[in-house]
Amino acid sequence: MKFTFSKSERLTHIKIIDSLFEKDSRIVEERFVYPFRVLYIQENPYEKDLANPQILISVPKRRFSKAVDRNTLKRRIREAYRLNKPHFQGEGKAKLPDVLAFVYIGSSIEPSDKIHKKMATILDKFTQTNEATT
Repeated sequence: MKFTFSKSERLTHIKIIDSLFEKDSRIVEERFVYPFRVLYIQENPYEKDLANPQILISVPKRRFSKAVDRNTLKRRIREAYRLNKPHFQGEGKAKLPDVLAFVYIGSSIEPSDKIHKKMATILDKFTQTNEATT
């Protein structure tokens, strides 16, 4: 298993991003696991059979006005995802949603170890939910 985060795993499709943040969308589901709000689409309507989920990381400028703080949080979230995703992917594992958006809703900069634990919790909940539905 590789602990990589390639360009193909980054969400860049503008229509998908708009649909993720559209109010009262039927295809978007969300979960709250402090300090994250996770928006996700189970099956990508534009691209089928993706090997890895595409993710978007957002840290609001309203809560963290300094770019240094926003970039620090994004880097920590990206690293937590990169290190945790191989444990929840692969053969015999339930499939993660095709599109994921992690919105940081915490009011302070959390330490890396706490972000890693919460990311593992989020990914674990997705695999448990998928196993229960199949």
